[in-house]
Amino acid sequence: LLFIPLVVVIVIALVFLTISPPQKPFFQFVKVSNTDYNNGGNVTVYFISWYGCPFGASDSWGLYLALSNYGTLNVTPNYSDVESLPFTQTQTVTSMVPGLIFNSFTPRSAVNFHAVYLLDRIFPNGTASLTNGTIIKFGQILNVELHELKKEVPSWVYNLVYEYQLQIPYQNSEPFAQLGNPPHIASSIIISGKGGTWMMIGYDQEVSYGAPGILAVSAEGNPQAPEFLLQMLHRHSIPQSLDFIYEEGIQINQIILKAMG
Repeated sequence: LLFIPLVVVIVIALVFLTISPPQKPFFQFVKVSNTDYNNGGNVTVYFISWYGCPFGASDSWGLYLALSNYGTLNVTPNYSDVESLPFTQTQTVTSMVPGLIFNSFTPRSAVNFHAVYLLDRIFPNGTASLTNGTIIKFGQILNVELHELKKEVPSWVYNLVYEYQLQIPYQNSEPFAQLGNPPHIASSIIISGKGGTWMMIGYDQEVSYGAPGILAVSAEGNPQAPEFLLQMLHRHSIPQSLDFIYEEGIQINQIILKAMG
């Protein structure tokens, strides 16, 4: 009598585990591998984006806070392109997101950081510019980005980006990169160390669903907003409405610590 219920419980548990899909790194940090791709004891952080990306602009503030614990960053305040941005679960705003462009990182710890920008801007006339000023058509963007990415990053970074943005469907639809208008590689953060490898594509909706829109609204009408926000960050005096920046910085730092093993 005891044996049959136990078998049933085991079978149900196995079925449940079988049908529960693994988490994917869309708009959240997910551990995508137990592998330490560095093979050297350090933690490596990769930020893959483009100068006009609103999600990348949103990501940049938490990254700046987290990485400041491990080295010195040289940054340029920046605005993203104008896009329709999530503000709440039911509202969007059309605006630019204040952010930071990472120029260099001087480590003072066992954490290394690499920022890779694949594009400059995307224009509404069907063209985009590369970081060297070259103009390309929408239909060329993905191939050009993949070519640049392969030149700029190790194969394991390229393979993760390719797998999760061009092979795996997003919400039973097309792969994530194909859903862009135009299709393009979305901003991604990858963190790898002895403890494994984590990845996020887009921005962290677990911290704030409306982060890009909230940042954009906070900066409207102020061309110097990215510079002022950076100054407030240094003074630990950002507005309460932007507290999610601190939360994201803490989360990224926690993942770096986990990656350290």
